[in-house]
Amino acid sequence: MDHHQSWYDFLPGYPGHSVNHIAAAVLVLLMLAMMALASNRRLRDIDACLVPSPSFSILNFFEIILETGMGLMRDIIGPDYKRHVPLIGSLALFILFSNLLGLIPGFTPPTDSLNTTLACGLVVFVYFNYHGFRVQGIGHITHLANPVGVWWGWFLAPLFFPIEIISLSVRPFSLAIRLAGNMIGDQRCSLLLQGLCPFWFRCPFWL
Repeated sequence: MDHHQSWYDFLPGYPGHSVNHIAAAVLVLLMLAMMALASNRRLRDIDACLVPSPSFSILNFFEIILETGMGLMRDIIGPDYKRHVPLIGSLALFILFSNLLGLIPGFTPPTDSLNTTLACGLVVFVYFNYHGFRVQGIGHITHLANPVGVWWGWFLAPLFFPIEIISLSVRPFSLAIRLAGNMIGDQRCSLLLQGLCPFWFRCPFWL
């Protein structure tokens, strides 16, 4: 993306636009850390947490996200879904707050950089394959030669296997490009709207 004036440029000793995604990622992590600490303090008094707060709070926000995410994971992954909540929940919150950060004028989301999205994709790729081998053993690789459950499947296995291996290997790159492309397009549209109506575009963020 072309260089645009942002709040990061006012940081003392800031090296420039090339590391905007790092500064943005650190900002998102700090926001999530402060929210987590505030929620943890609230959870220390477990008796008070049994009754929901009458007003919306940070703890309520995390409860909604966790309940929704765990419901989806239970339906998709199955009974063993709780093992994967820490990673999937962390990635979901990081990507959500990163994308929302891009809606605030003057801030660049970390997810509009391939460096950030590729890092997330590689973490998921390694995690996915590790647990695939842990649960299925060598079957995690041999199932790529489908269909081997029928008599004629072995004749097609030499064709299916290399195609599936390539498809599996490029998955982190396709995920990285898709997320970064969405955010780059979003930022382009935001800049165009900001140029057309700078005052009205910024009003929602002042309220």
